[in-house]
Amino acid sequence: GLFKSTELRTYYPNDASVLLDSWHEQFEFVGKVLGKALMEGHLIDVRFASFFLNLLLSRSPHFDDLKSLDGQLYRNLLFVKNYEGDISDLCLTFAVSKDLFGASKTVPLVPGGEDLEVTRANRVQYITAMADYHLSKKIYSQTAAFSRGLFSVISKDWLRLFTHYELKILLSGSEDEDIDVDDLRRHSQVDPRGSFPSPSVLSWFWSSVKNFSPHQKRLLLKFVTACSHPPLMGFKYLSPPFTIRFVPLQEPSRQDSKSKSLFSRMFGRNPQAGQLPTSATCFNMLKLPLYRSQKALTEKLVMAIEARAGFDLQ
Repeated sequence: GLFKSTELRTYYPNDASVLLDSWHEQFEFVGKVLGKALMEGHLIDVRFASFFLNLLLSRSPHFDDLKSLDGQLYRNLLFVKNYEGDISDLCLTFAVSKDLFGASKTVPLVPGGEDLEVTRANRVQYITAMADYHLSKKIYSQTAAFSRGLFSVISKDWLRLFTHYELKILLSGSEDEDIDVDDLRRHSQVDPRGSFPSPSVLSWFWSSVKNFSPHQKRLLLKFVTACSHPPLMGFKYLSPPFTIRFVPLQEPSRQDSKSKSLFSRMFGRNPQAGQLPTSATCFNMLKLPLYRSQKALTEKLVMAIEARAGFDLQ
């Protein structure tokens, strides 16, 4: 694939992507999509690694970024830094072995690095060079292609006004921010093209969502909008607005209910409660059946959002 994830589940370019056809064009395209999302204020439900964001901002990654990328390598380099014995005992040189689908290749960290031994005098230089290789040089070509696409849409000078942390929030929102249900309700709408709305069902819905845990609120937002984080300046800026479309409750006949499949029993099709809610994330729309009780609505809604599916779970 084009990207890999760190131990913190943040993403950065995959150096093995060079084996893909047209990988330059693919990275440029992803960069353009990201630039368009930034320009239009759309959040994406993907978090990029801090060191990759620093590269986009033309800033050097930090050595500590290596901890999330490769914890074992990070600890090994700290061991070298603090080693009290004779460094030559470790038999290290300024080179790294790169393995690509079984083929091993030695890459010098500095010119002639494969013949340059690591000593007590140059070990800090070695650690710095090793971190720079893994955090920057290894993905240089992919980052360059991504940057070309990104900066063809958005100003490089404008983007560099931000730190990598601020850019992360601009792209994906805050990880710790709770969802303001009152703000969401104020800026939501009911689709007039749906079934005739029931005030009681609408009230049940908001009452249930209000009592959701923070995790369930994020699941609901992701289920409807494809992003689990609210807009940076509130739901007033969610476009299109959060929309509820009421749909008829499907109640199977007695014969259908007797012949229910295992899938139907697992995913909530029953004569008493009806089908699960579905969504149309392109329109930020929740398709909510007209349930006959708040208990049924809550159970079905939780089941739908925790299944993490929308269109296909009817």
